[in-house]
Amino acid sequence: MEKNGRNGFITIEKATQGTPFFEAYGLLLASILLGYDGKPPSVVAVTAARTGDGVSTTAVNLAMMMARTNRPTLLIDANMREPGLHRAFGLAQKPGLAELLVGKADRKAVTLSTRIPHLSLIPAGEAPLPAQVLASQPGLGELIGVLREHYDLIVIDTPPVLQYPDALHIAKNVDGVLQVVSAARAVRREQQESRQLLERVGARLLGTVMNQVAFRGKALVQG
Repeated sequence: MEKNGRNGFITIEKATQGTPFFEAYGLLLASILLGYDGKPPSVVAVTAARTGDGVSTTAVNLAMMMARTNRPTLLIDANMREPGLHRAFGLAQKPGLAELLVGKADRKAVTLSTRIPHLSLIPAGEAPLPAQVLASQPGLGELIGVLREHYDLIVIDTPPVLQYPDALHIAKNVDGVLQVVSAARAVRREQQESRQLLERVGARLLGTVMNQVAFRGKALVQG
């Protein structure tokens, strides 16, 4: 989990329009919404090869940028091993996705309003079962099917691909996957391995987000 800023994340919440950090996320959002033959993905998972590459920060800021366009946006913390998105908004960790998947809470109870207009959060919750078991539940796909009817974009934070199988289960149920790579510690072999694993389960790879570049921004490389 990234440990920067007031709640553990560097966010665009109060960033000035025109700054590289702010505009980088605008470019990332535009590439998702405009770059796929008029059929943009409405459910996007964000993952990386290893922990610490900036997945949570990327997911939070992408969701914030979408919400700033006044369109209903949902952020889901599916990293039930190291939950942290609730802290970015000063909200409770549970009940959340874990309780929802095992039938201990309903959708309305776990979908929380944030301080960002048009942005809601489903926190990770507290897993009553191993995280990989929860991620592989058939109910996950059904849940995403219901949620996509209510939001223009759903962004899902997932654990690292090379460390846990959870992201692979989630990738099968979304429209596309963004792979985050740290410019400071990128290992080409690891990126290739994680990409191959995602492709093996039929995931649609939307591109690679380069994180922790010199101006502390993001860049999206398609393909």
